[in-house]
Amino acid sequence: MSWSRRSNTSLLRPDTRAAESLPAALLAAAVCAAAALAAGCSGKEVNIDSTLDAAVRKLFQPRRTPQQYMIIAVSDADPDMRRAAVAKVAESKKHDQEWAIKGFVAIALLESDPQARCVAVRALGQTRDRRAVETCLKIINYRKHPPAEVRPPDDLCRWDATEALGELAGGPLPEDLRGEVLETLVDRLRSDAERQVRIAAAQGLRHFAEPAAVRGLVDGLRDEDFAVVYACEDSLAYLTGVTHGCDPSEWEQWLSKNEQSMFAQGGALPASRRPAYQGRLGKWAYDTKHFLRWLFPEAKEK
Repeated sequence: MSWSRRSNTSLLRPDTRAAESLPAALLAAAVCAAAALAAGCSGKEVNIDSTLDAAVRKLFQPRRTPQQYMIIAVSDADPDMRRAAVAKVAESKKHDQEWAIKGFVAIALLESDPQARCVAVRALGQTRDRRAVETCLKIINYRKHPPAEVRPPDDLCRWDATEALGELAGGPLPEDLRGEVLETLVDRLRSDAERQVRIAAAQGLRHFAEPAAVRGLVDGLRDEDFAVVYACEDSLAYLTGVTHGCDPSEWEQWLSKNEQSMFAQGGALPASRRPAYQGRLGKWAYDTKHFLRWLFPEAKEK
């Protein structure tokens, strides 16, 4: 099952400072032109005075603060407004303040709109706060908690929570939560019905240089979806420094011989699995080279 993520809508209002810098005549002409264009495009008769008044009020309306956006995010009846508002808080410089984190936690756990909820989950992941780990664990393991504490997540929300948990595992995890995070990722890789969740779990397990993570990844090589299998092999290669071509039997043989030293060469992908380029410039050079080869193919040997 594939997903496409809807981009966050924006609620930014025009800055009043920019409006004040415009000459009055130019500003009035711009507003009138916008009103006339709107009337012409709609093909309906409109009250120019009321349209102009609404446009001017919108232009000079003060910008909302992140705190005001958070109030909208937790109280507005329109889910699109809630989603856009929580995105504004996440994009602000105050996204990691105490009041913002508390708001993100409440929205991530109990919001009824899946898209708004996903924005809050991703925003929490950026804070690197302990509560981000706890919240993602609650969402993924929602069956262990009453519905009053956590709303059952849909596939997309569970994917975002698993992905955020895997990324948080790449940083300093609270020691008392580390075991639960590892167990949760292994469980999602083994049993989640959504392929994207299993892929995110496999990617997150690369941050655990522990036998349980390796065994979970080897078992994941038997997944029916090759994208999941590839993610498992990639994480295994990163953890151990070797690769066995996505073959679980070869991995099991390797583990039986290297049980005490399975992480001796870990920390970097083996040469055969490293990407052909690094960064945007490297991608541009790589794509250009292959395009030129396609455009001007070499002569075939006779």
